[in-house]
Amino acid sequence: KGLVLVWLFIASPAHAPPTDRPLVYTGLALAPVDYLLGVSIHESSHALMAKLVGADVTELHVFPPGRDPKGHFRFGWTYVRGLKGKTQRELFFLAPKFTDLILLGGFAGLVFTDAWPNNRYGQVALTVFGTGLWVDFSKDVFATAKQNDMVKVFDLWCIKGWRQIPARLLYTGVIVAAGLVVARGYQRTFDDDSAVSTRILPILGRTF
Repeated sequence: KGLVLVWLFIASPAHAPPTDRPLVYTGLALAPVDYLLGVSIHESSHALMAKLVGADVTELHVFPPGRDPKGHFRFGWTYVRGLKGKTQRELFFLAPKFTDLILLGGFAGLVFTDAWPNNRYGQVALTVFGTGLWVDFSKDVFATAKQNDMVKVFDLWCIKGWRQIPARLLYTGVIVAAGLVVARGYQRTFDDDSAVSTRILPILGRTF
């Protein structure tokens, strides 16, 4: 029932469309919530994939950020036991990227169709969420730290040094494509010309 009420709020048109300033403030206010949601989705993706391949989750930490048991500062972490073989490790490390792409695909399905909500606060909420997904997907493109998920995947693939360039370029291409999707969300949120014309044209038609 709670999810239904949230969706009704997002999908319902606003009676008095807000100006851009309160929308920006709303987006900033949602940023900490989106951060916590993003960390939860990221680490839960690791944990879920571990369970799917038959491993055991020994620790799942999403808040507060701090130093993990190995002494590295992280926003969240997941420790598992029982990953067997190269494929299971690859799936475990890449799980958050899969989740980001799936959810960004759903976001694209909204932003490029009439399913995009009319309520501008709902639009802001979705766009902030999409931005968080894009940041989580993109943040590892230049990563070199050994504890980084993508670096571990490159190690599993025996790709080191300059040999990573083609893979990172391909990764960058997907990042750019996903960024265009999120940019379209901002455009639809802050460019309300279509919404204005929808309200004004029927009135003009009745007048003339």
